[in-house]
Amino acid sequence: MNSSHKRSRFVFPLLTASVALILVASCNPQTGQPPPSSSPSPVTQADPKAELTTALKGADVSQFDFERKEDDTQIVSSFTNRNLKNVVRVEPGTNNIVLKYTSVKDKGRNTTQVSKTELTRSDKTLAIVVTDLNTGAAISKDTFPPPGPHAGPTFDSLEACIEDFNCKHKGELLCEANRTCKDQFAALTCCLKNGQCFSVHLIIRPTRPLCRLLDLIPNFDSFVLSQ
Repeated sequence: MNSSHKRSRFVFPLLTASVALILVASCNPQTGQPPPSSSPSPVTQADPKAELTTALKGADVSQFDFERKEDDTQIVSSFTNRNLKNVVRVEPGTNNIVLKYTSVKDKGRNTTQVSKTELTRSDKTLAIVVTDLNTGAAISKDTFPPPGPHAGPTFDSLEACIEDFNCKHKGELLCEANRTCKDQFAALTCCLKNGQCFSVHLIIRPTRPLCRLLDLIPNFDSFVLSQ
């Protein structure tokens, strides 16, 4: 970081006999015919959104969007922070932002894991941390690299700076993400023509379908910290 910038604020036999007894007992003694069968009771379908809300034990998800995906092996339900649709500014004093809650049910094992994905900040270090909500154990932690010093042009807006970075560097990072099926983390310093400078932190996600079977980290534009 350029020293000239300000600090970052940042889841049969007996059986046959039993059936026979039931059938005999059910016959109408006058007609010898069994009574008409009643319609089966409708099966109550579970509400996946309510199930995940209950599993979160009171977490506020009023600003989160629900999604459910299912394939032959698992059912994935999630709440994603809707603010991630835009550039996220990490204000001074904010040390963590919940990005996503995810429930993964393994159909074969009949087990369910519920996790929380959040952005954490410690001093000038940003990381994406995924935690098992049932055990409190960390599932993964990915730390953003520190942003390099500003050595390029100034821009009219943060969006213009990010677009410039994507044009020059996103291709190679996306290639590596698809090769390894791992998210690629990047950071840069953006300075605007009005004199403001920001550290910008991005994740380049793999786009290969094989790499996207389970997304614990949601899609987002970028995280921005004032300098």
